[in-house]
Amino acid sequence: MRKAPKETKIIVSLFHTPTEGSREIFYCVLRAGHLIAGQDYKRVHPNYPGHKLLLCLKGEGFIEVNGRAFPVKPGDLGWIYNHHANKHWPADNSPWEILWIRVDGPHMDQIYKTLTAAGSPVFSGVDARLGEAIFRRIFRIMQSRGVAMEAALHAEVANVVKLLFTSRHEANPQPGAKVPEIPMSLVKPMEAMRLYYEQPLRVADLAAMAGMSVSNFFRHFKAATGTSPIDWLKRERINQAKRRLLETNDSLAKIAEETGYYDQFYFSRDFKRVTGIAPSHYRARERAHKTAIGTEEIRNPKTEMRNKGEGRALE
Repeated sequence: MRKAPKETKIIVSLFHTPTEGSREIFYCVLRAGHLIAGQDYKRVHPNYPGHKLLLCLKGEGFIEVNGRAFPVKPGDLGWIYNHHANKHWPADNSPWEILWIRVDGPHMDQIYKTLTAAGSPVFSGVDARLGEAIFRRIFRIMQSRGVAMEAALHAEVANVVKLLFTSRHEANPQPGAKVPEIPMSLVKPMEAMRLYYEQPLRVADLAAMAGMSVSNFFRHFKAATGTSPIDWLKRERINQAKRRLLETNDSLAKIAEETGYYDQFYFSRDFKRVTGIAPSHYRARERAHKTAIGTEEIRNPKTEMRNKGEGRALE
């Protein structure tokens, strides 16, 4: 059995200072590294900016967040939100080898809260080979420092986030099995909201379909979708309303009733909150856009060929 070295071995250590403009639009990697944690390794972070993501390659260790410890084993990916009191360290006599990045950028706090809504900041069942490939690509990008470095790092961090969402959404991981979009426990309530969006669905009834208490249902639903069941249903109703606004000449009052709203005022209010535009303006804009596209299609290609021919004749 291999033992942890007495001193930590740093294999890769990289730094980056993004521009203020990059911080506003990209996921930015501030630090990155590859190390084998020794017996001396026990990090207690001050309030560094950003989030630390670490992938365990070998050995075992722990992440402690707000006084609660979580084990991290080979193939696991841990997320440490540096705003919280935290530390991480190797298990006794374990040669804990990890790849890690420290990331900052728009909406990272919200992504962390969504992914850890079920409680644990450690993700098991991650595709470890894919995760390692992403981390090593990040290292190469930081080392080469190309012109499109910021955008390239943003894309790779997005790949890590996608990997974590895939891991968290998988209810019962099985080798070779297709990853379901949502946990099986949420299939029935989500189908009910898709099929019967116009009806006055109660959260307690949806929770019962999932076999959960209301509080557990809220927590698991948000972990799987990133939003609450109430907000998800509202957006499903707005999606249905968009189709009716474009494809029919029904009044706003009728569309409101057909999509589960029994008051046109609340329908218009929610529609504008979600889309940023009033339903009547949405209808006018989308129909004008559709007409413009139709005009372009009529012009091409024969009309263009004829016009070009006329142009040559005039020349």
